[in-house]
Amino acid sequence: MLDTRWRKVVGDLWLHRWRSLLVVLAVAIGLIGSGIVLNAWALVQRATDLGYRASLPVSATLTVSTLDAGQLAQVRALPAISALRLRRTLVAAARAEGAWRKAVIFALDDFDTSAIGQLRTEGGQWPPADGSIAIERSSLEFSGATLGTGLAVRYAEHPPQSLTVTAIVRDVSLAPGWMENLVYGYASVATLAQLGAPVGLNELQIRVVDARADRAGVRRVANDVKRLLERSGATVGAIDVPEPGVHIHAAQMDSLLLTQGAFGLLSLLVCGFLVINLVSAILAGQTREIGVMKTLGGSPQQIARMYLLLALILGVLASLIALPAALYAGRAYAGLKAEMLNFPIDGHAIPWWAIALQLAVGCLLPVAAAALPVRRAARMSVGAALRDIGIVATARSRPRRSLLPAALSRPMLLAIGNAFRRRQRMLLTLLALASGGAVFLGAASLREAVQGSVDLLFATQRFELVLRLDPPQPAARAQTLAQGVPGVRRAEAWRGARATLVRADASSSEPIALLALPPASELLQPMLERGRWLQIDDDAALVVSRRLLLSEPELQPGAVVELQIAGRSAQWTVVGVVDAGPQSLAYVPQSTLDRYFDNTLAGSLMVALDAPSGPLQLDTTLRLRAELARAGMAVAGSQLLAENRRVLDDHLLMVVDFLGAMGWLMLVVGGMGLASTMSLSVLERTREIGVLRAIGAGHGAIMIMVQVEGLVVATLAWLLAIPLSIPMSLGLGHAFGRIMFKVPPVWLPGVVSLIVWLALMLLIAVLASAAPALRAVRIPTARALTYE
Repeated sequence: MLDTRWRKVVGDLWLHRWRSLLVVLAVAIGLIGSGIVLNAWALVQRATDLGYRASLPVSATLTVSTLDAGQLAQVRALPAISALRLRRTLVAAARAEGAWRKAVIFALDDFDTSAIGQLRTEGGQWPPADGSIAIERSSLEFSGATLGTGLAVRYAEHPPQSLTVTAIVRDVSLAPGWMENLVYGYASVATLAQLGAPVGLNELQIRVVDARADRAGVRRVANDVKRLLERSGATVGAIDVPEPGVHIHAAQMDSLLLTQGAFGLLSLLVCGFLVINLVSAILAGQTREIGVMKTLGGSPQQIARMYLLLALILGVLASLIALPAALYAGRAYAGLKAEMLNFPIDGHAIPWWAIALQLAVGCLLPVAAAALPVRRAARMSVGAALRDIGIVATARSRPRRSLLPAALSRPMLLAIGNAFRRRQRMLLTLLALASGGAVFLGAASLREAVQGSVDLLFATQRFELVLRLDPPQPAARAQTLAQGVPGVRRAEAWRGARATLVRADASSSEPIALLALPPASELLQPMLERGRWLQIDDDAALVVSRRLLLSEPELQPGAVVELQIAGRSAQWTVVGVVDAGPQSLAYVPQSTLDRYFDNTLAGSLMVALDAPSGPLQLDTTLRLRAELARAGMAVAGSQLLAENRRVLDDHLLMVVDFLGAMGWLMLVVGGMGLASTMSLSVLERTREIGVLRAIGAGHGAIMIMVQVEGLVVATLAWLLAIPLSIPMSLGLGHAFGRIMFKVPPVWLPGVVSLIVWLALMLLIAVLASAAPALRAVRIPTARALTYE
């Protein structure tokens, strides 16, 4: 009996080979999509554990005055310190492809140390000699430099220097230079002096012994180092503590991959709908055979196992196709993600459990999807099975004539009615197509929301140029000089500082960035969410950004908090909350912050230009820098707001496009589902088509009827996708808020998105119905009339 059942399973696979092929392809596509995301996530996680953490990343960075050997020895002697090094970070400009681009150059006291923040050489001679520079590999293409050639570098208003690129290195602790629009370089202290930069290393980087220490634990160690150095006469400024063992972009990548993984699971669910449709159709054609097997003594369990075995075989075949493709594409996708994290995946393999999980899902998904129709067919009584005559179109199976336009011809009415013959099948097909459409429209709505948010964010900034003054300069004088340059409409001198929130329980907090604005600033009109904006007569008032409020919930409007600034503590009142996009900072009155430093120096100039864009902005920038240089004010760097906008757009829309890519995958699966539905529909109506041809229906009329049936289903899927896209859009917006920053909800997609989605649906319907329509007209009339 087992051998007979096995032969029947093989025979059914061959008899329904085209349907079986559709199942295999659909499951394989869904499994490839979800497998790519799973493989990429697992490989990136492994590469992070074995790559990023293996580089012994820096635990904390302290801004310090020049330290001598004795002070460094005292820090090394602390039991909690594993390693340390000194560094200086120089913000300069590098000339790439005819334009000056922002460059960040690092000088270290020991380039060869392997105990903290390891750098990996990927070509050339390391460490960089005096008069040369090493380029971090992620910004190599952006810099336009090549190994062995010269790179023009300029610091402030000093003459540019040509530095020979002698090495290419990888620093896994940095965000990719091509993503940040930065040129990362490494040079000796003597090279920095050659550029005209200040001498001496002013950053102390430490690594703690306890590799499992959290951020608060690392901060306690850093504070111990600060107290030790201050007792020895050194000056310690800001303390920066990144999340231990976590790359700067790791949280964004994890959230993105998890969201894509959810879409991968949804695509597998859509595949399950297709499997249910096809297995139900196979069983509907074999109802009498099931009755015969029961008559011969077959039990419901035996019959069910036989058909579930058929589904398992389909799953195995789909897995054999999907696993190699998912492994190859997943590794490539992981490489892209790793590039966004700036570390390699070379030498790391995809974990075995990820492969095993994909194999299990691929094999069991068709079995689980087929379980319900198989159970229903196996439990049918012998008499009912033997009396089954196939498909009967009852009056209730078609839409009422009164609901359809009276002008429709009978062939059109018949085509529309055919779409509703198998309502369960049509419903599953609609859900498959509409799910893909919901993701597609949700991603389009998210793109609109993101672009709208960025537009609003930059609309609040009424300036076009930012100049960074290093060292800080007298605010009033810098502002007056800038406003006297032709092409400058208005200039404002701003200053920044860092503060520490002093809590009652003495727990540590991350430094808070403060931005001090002049009274009644005209160049910043923020989007107020709660409370009020700064007023002219404000003293110790804070307006916090929404991002800062998320990390420091006690900074609610009306709260009185204690801040430590430049070693002095005072009470401040939170008066408002604004939307500053991804920026985590607080705005304060300039006059209040000046008292902490006993001066009115400014570190930044915000400049509104007459020219809204184009070369005139560059000309004005050059004249402005030259005027400030003649007055002895060094400009460490300049940045057009348009460049900041482009960088932000690149970051945000890249994430949106990654999320929307899964919608296209689901559309492919949904299109295959529609193709299978149309194929089954034509197959079941073979006799009916034969009758139509016998009474004079031409090939064109029959093909149009089949195409209209597919277009009806596609149009209904288009309509259903619109309400389904609302929760999808809100969900994507929430996920994006976790990855980047909060965006306003977009409830309905735009008109353009709806038109594009409708065009896609109609195209999918035409393509999915083409092969079944051709099959319908190629069967001879006599054969169609005798089909059973």
